[in-house]
Amino acid sequence: MAEKPKVAIYAEDVTVDGTRRPDLGRALADSLSTKLLRRGQMRVFNLSTEETERGTQTLVMAKDDKSGAPVLDKDIDYLLSFNLFSNASEHRLTLKKTRVSTSELLDSHQFFTYGRMSDVFALVNKIVERVDPMPVRHAFPATQSPAAIRAAQPDPLPYQGFWAGDYTNPGSPAYDPWRANMTAQYDLKNVPKALVYRELGSIQHIDTTWRFTVVKPVNGVQLSPRDPLHVLYDEGDVYANLRVGTVEKAGVIADYGGTTPVHHKLFNGDKVFGWYAPPQQKPAVTK
Repeated sequence: MAEKPKVAIYAEDVTVDGTRRPDLGRALADSLSTKLLRRGQMRVFNLSTEETERGTQTLVMAKDDKSGAPVLDKDIDYLLSFNLFSNASEHRLTLKKTRVSTSELLDSHQFFTYGRMSDVFALVNKIVERVDPMPVRHAFPATQSPAAIRAAQPDPLPYQGFWAGDYTNPGSPAYDPWRANMTAQYDLKNVPKALVYRELGSIQHIDTTWRFTVVKPVNGVQLSPRDPLHVLYDEGDVYANLRVGTVEKAGVIADYGGTTPVHHKLFNGDKVFGWYAPPQQKPAVTK
């Protein structure tokens, strides 16, 4: 995981009914900082600002700042700046996300609300969800193999990616800690499966008195007492559930009493299916 992105929030201009309101801008910036800090996905910094004679705030240059507080320089990854324009009961807030190192505008959002001035603070939760979404973690399917997931993915860091798309490498010009901290969504279709539904053997003997069968496994399959065994209709539906009782060297003894319909008997040679590890692919012989 990359280092948490360092973000600063800056109120550019806040105007209410034609009047500059820097105090309202600072209050909104504080609310956004609190919400983002509580989410725990980024580091939030305060900026050194000063108010001009017109009532607007400007960023203090590093050489002019006497307090030692962080200013807008290379130590901050992103700047979240916003403008608020309010006229009567209509309020419009525009938020911009800028990469500090290159001054590139990466994203911009507009939010609208109607009502009293205090209703603007109700937008804070919506803004935070938009600019700092929580990563979605999908449940990993039980039939997939977590150990093989990396091998199934294409190489995410080709040589050219160092300059164009290697956003997880701090040494790359394209490094983007905001993206690097988001959980990757793997393509599970390309991941080898840990279990597949396959043919496990065939019925070699049926004892109708004690209602058990002898199942001979196919080559490469080692059955155990916990393996569920099924005999299928031609359409693929299960009509017989076999319960493994004893595991022998040449096969298994499986009970079918009470789980097989009377109108469809078992026959010698019926194929038995179940969940099992896929057959291992032999490596190609190279000379």
